Amino acid sequence: MKWTTDKDLDTFRKYFEDQWLLSLPFWYEGSANLIPSINNGIESFNGKIKQMYTLRNKLSLSSFLQTAERMLYDWSLASISTPFAIQIEFNDDLAARAYKWLQKLDRIKVLRLGAASYVVPSSEPKMDTLLWVQYYHSISWNSYDEFIDWLNSARLLDFSRLTPPLFCSCKYGLKEYSCIHSLGL
Repeated sequence: MKWTTDKDLDTFRKYFEDQWLLSLPFWYEGSANLIPSINNGIESFNGKIKQMYTLRNKLSLSSFLQTAERMLYDWSLASISTPFAIQIEFNDDLAARAYKWLQKLDRIKVLRLGAASYVVPSSEPKMDTLLWVQYYHSISWNSYDEFIDWLNSARLLDFSRLTPPLFCSCKYGLKEYSCIHSLGL
């Protein structure tokens, strides 16, 4: 491994493997199903409050309470005209891309993990799905490069929920709760 020739890089590699791969195996994006791993929604909401209500100024307590009351009133009215989304809307483009993906998919390489869980190969796998599943169960990567190869070689899909969002470990499934894999399979 080229990192071992440089003492400082090798020290960092060992530290990274010990701290992140061995002692904290679920540190990466998407390791927890359907649980936010970033706070972009909260930050966006905070930005709207600053833009629409406080104009980025600090408020005295009395001004803050009046502003909070106005925000709650406005949001209550908005919830009537814009109800909370209870299902994901799939656009036609996503459905067409999912169909094309399904036509190209080698179905022999799709593995069933449980009653509602599947593993599908990625578009550029570095390992087959059988090996991917072995790593999935053992969490025994020997290096960071091996972990990255594993992460990019297959997608985990879970259909245990009867309604969307269906879970897929690809970057679109994690961020948008819909992707060609979950829609196509």
